[in-house]
Amino acid sequence: MRVIVRFVGGILSLINFAFLFVETDIWVPVIGFGIYTLLFLTISLLYRQPNLLYTFTASLPLFVAFLFRAVNITQWIHPVIIVAVMYYTLGTIFRAKNRATGWDLSLLYSGLGVGVIVSISAPILGGLDASIPVAIAATLWAAEAYMRRNAWLAFPANSLYLLAYFIILFELNVDEPQFFSIGTALLGLMQHYLLTRAKSTTGAFLTGMFSQLVLLGTTYIQMIGRNDLSYFFLLFIQSLVVLVYGIVIRSRSLTFFPIGFVALGVVTVVYSALKDIGTIFVIGCTGILLLMLGITAVLLRERISKLGEKLSDWQS
Repeated sequence: MRVIVRFVGGILSLINFAFLFVETDIWVPVIGFGIYTLLFLTISLLYRQPNLLYTFTASLPLFVAFLFRAVNITQWIHPVIIVAVMYYTLGTIFRAKNRATGWDLSLLYSGLGVGVIVSISAPILGGLDASIPVAIAATLWAAEAYMRRNAWLAFPANSLYLLAYFIILFELNVDEPQFFSIGTALLGLMQHYLLTRAKSTTGAFLTGMFSQLVLLGTTYIQMIGRNDLSYFFLLFIQSLVVLVYGIVIRSRSLTFFPIGFVALGVVTVVYSALKDIGTIFVIGCTGILLLMLGITAVLLRERISKLGEKLSDWQS
């Protein structure tokens, strides 16, 4: 009987929530969500069940959002992200003091969840200041990743930082792909480093390959599309940076992949410069180059073998 009563009460609350969302008089949902906030807080404390606290943590941001809309502040994401920070801070204090077990997790998860919802809404509302709540939400996830020593939690943190970065670029009317690719690759390599430290080989490999593909692939495509030699030099510099990082971190994929992209860029530039001379000449030069590389490999086979033994200790 108790389960049926709770189920019916939950359904009626959801229906009432839907009516409050479509109400034309802005003060009606403000009063409605305010009453629900106090009611859910009272029920949570009365029954002493941490799971019931989610009803309170979900209704309070709605009350705050509609309250600020009622006073003509449409950017409700700023006060709501403050609520998220309050949830997370209070949950962190409870966890650090090992008090209110169960309640601390409800507050922590509520803070992180509200931060994600605010971040999703930020691009819709727009404005340069919309990046601030997203960056704050990313910081909450980064703090949680640090507290738990969990590199995988850095994925949502980096994703939200990237979203804040993209919002700034869009609001500044930046349409140069390099700005987007460099930011994406930088956060990807940061995630690669964290996963490498966490001994997650597969995750580090996939993240590293994705970052390189976004960074170097974008530059290579622009080099071909715009037929501008400056992009070749940019490709060379980017590949050199990734190569140095790969050598320092001792990663095979981050070492050979940028070398391959530079070689591909050289071949593309040479072909573009010599395509008017004749296809046969280009093919002949390519064949001679490959033959010379083969002879060099035979002469240096012992050194290559030793290098292979050293690289076998590197990470993927």
